[in-house]
Amino acid sequence: MADRATKERKLVALMVNDLGHGFGEVELAGLREEVRALADEDLDGTLAERLGLPRPADEEALDQALLHVEEPEVLSGESGLTGAPDMSHEPRPEEREG
Repeated sequence: MADRATKERKLVALMVNDLGHGFGEVELAGLREEVRALADEDLDGTLAERLGLPRPADEEALDQALLHVEEPEVLSGESGLTGAPDMSHEPRPEEREG
């Protein structure tokens, strides 16, 4: 049985996949907050609906469906990004004039 944190992450992932990646940390934090505010029954029901499962969803069926929800790198924190600006287009110190 998936724990609440996993269910929340998977629902946010489904929402991000629908909306695309064109939003920032503030919007992502808002999505997470909205999902966190859902009651357990509403969270399960929303996931079941989004995954095409009957309501109320069987826990085993919900768990199996959640295994197939891929979390974008922006959610998993595994992107290796530091938050620093991309400076790869800037010349190296030895290439700079002046």
